[in-house]
Amino acid sequence: MTFCIVFVCNERYLSKFSRTLKMLRENGKYEGDVVLIIGNDLKERKSELETQFNIIVKYFPEIVFTDDFYKINKTINKGGNSNKMFQYHKLNLFNTFFKKWDYLLYIDCGIHIFRPMQPLIDSKVENTFLARNDAWGPFVNKWSLGTQFDAEHPMFNELNEKYDLLNIKKYFQTGVMLYDTSIINENTFNDLYELANKYPIAKMNDQAIIALYFICINKKWQELPVEDDEQHFYDLKPRRSLREGGKPYIMHKWWES
Repeated sequence: MTFCIVFVCNERYLSKFSRTLKMLRENGKYEGDVVLIIGNDLKERKSELETQFNIIVKYFPEIVFTDDFYKINKTINKGGNSNKMFQYHKLNLFNTFFKKWDYLLYIDCGIHIFRPMQPLIDSKVENTFLARNDAWGPFVNKWSLGTQFDAEHPMFNELNEKYDLLNIKKYFQTGVMLYDTSIINENTFNDLYELANKYPIAKMNDQAIIALYFICINKKWQELPVEDDEQHFYDLKPRRSLREGGKPYIMHKWWES
C-alpha cells in the first residue's frame, strides 16, 4: 500500500505550509511521501521548494473559469472567502497524477499537528472518501449542504431542485480529506471543474463543489472517524480543552489557548 500526504499552497500561505510540515515530521512522526501542489505564483520556485523541504512539488496552472462564472461569482456574499479563489486549486487533488499512490491524505496549510499521524492514517477505507462533518455544536441539524451556496441567487432554485440540498443535513469540510485514489478516474477533475463552472454561487469556493460531487454525484463520502480510545483525530477546533478533561488531538486547525 502506497500513501502520500498532500498540501495545496500559494505564496501567501507558504509560511503556514512550512510550519505544518515541520509539525507533521516532528510531532506527527510521518516519514513518507509529501506532495505540495503549487500554482503560477510559485512555479519558478519549484526546484527550490523541493530542495528546501525535501518533498515532491507538483505544479498545476491556475484554474481559469468562464466569463459568466466570474460575473456571477463576484456578486456572491462569500465573507472572507472572496479573496481566496486559489482554494479552487484543491480540485487538482483529483487529478490522475495522484493515482501513483493508493491513498492520499490532504491537510490544509496552517493546521497544527500534535501527535503521531498513524491512527488517523489507519482509518482509511477502500474505495471511499473520508472527511469531517462541517456542522458542529449548535449548528448540527441546522446547517445543510444548501447553506454552502448563495440561496438568494436565482440559480439556487435549480440547484436545490436537482439535488435537494436543503434536506442534506450532513456534508463535509475540506480542511482534511483521506481517500482511496481508486475514486479518481480520467474525468474526475473535469467533472469537478464543470460543476464549479455551472454553479458559480458557492460561498466556500472548493468546499461546496467537492461536497456536492462526493455526496450527490459520485457518492463516496463517509465521515472521518472522530476519535479512538486515546485521542481525537481532527476537528476544526477542540471540542473540550485538556483543562476541561478533554482528550488530546492528533491535529486541529484553531489554536487552543
